[in-house]
Amino acid sequence: MNTGPQYPAVPPQPPFVVQPAAKKGLGTGAIIAIVVGSLIALCCIGGTIIAVFAPDPADKPSAVAATGGDAENTPAAKPTEAAAAAPSPTKAAEPDGPVTVKVGQPIDVKFMSAQTRVTVKSVKKAKSPNQFTQPKRGQFVAVMVDIFATKGQTDLGPSNFRLIAKDGTVYQSEFLVVGIDPQLDAMTTINEGQRKNGNVVFDADPANFAGAKVELTDDFGEVQGYWTT
Repeated sequence: MNTGPQYPAVPPQPPFVVQPAAKKGLGTGAIIAIVVGSLIALCCIGGTIIAVFAPDPADKPSAVAATGGDAENTPAAKPTEAAAAAPSPTKAAEPDGPVTVKVGQPIDVKFMSAQTRVTVKSVKKAKSPNQFTQPKRGQFVAVMVDIFATKGQTDLGPSNFRLIAKDGTVYQSEFLVVGIDPQLDAMTTINEGQRKNGNVVFDADPANFAGAKVELTDDFGEVQGYWTT
């Protein structure tokens, strides 16, 4: 018999079993990151598709075409466009040839740097009391002329005037016809602001008197105008 000290009996230990690690679920932060990333990817893909298939702005119909040409929806023209579209005023055409006026109206003559205003005051039949001074064609015609130097000097005289009959016959002025006074001085030169006047006498066929006109030329013989009777 064993008489040594007695120890309580040790209960047997259960066998050691390795437990598998518990599975961890995704955290809230990870889930949010995944969702945000997916949305960004979808936006990028959608933007690319829109950019590829979107119509070219140059192909967009104009406002007039889209509205069927409605005047109320048509943009107003810019001031510069309206000015360009408006026709420019046209200048009145210059009359061809020398001017023709009625007896009593002036004609301005420009010769070199001088300017002269000439007026035929009247055109009348005339007679000379001198028996030795009678018309060879049948009728004296006295043309009363006023010459005024508006600028510079002028020496216009009887030789610058001619009587043109209705049928085209041209009559030159006569010199020193006695008894038809006063007669226009052929020799006097007048200065600026001065004037001279007098009759220019013609010897014409009385049948051509009606409808005749007086012609004025400058010192070069260029016709400056006509007076009609």
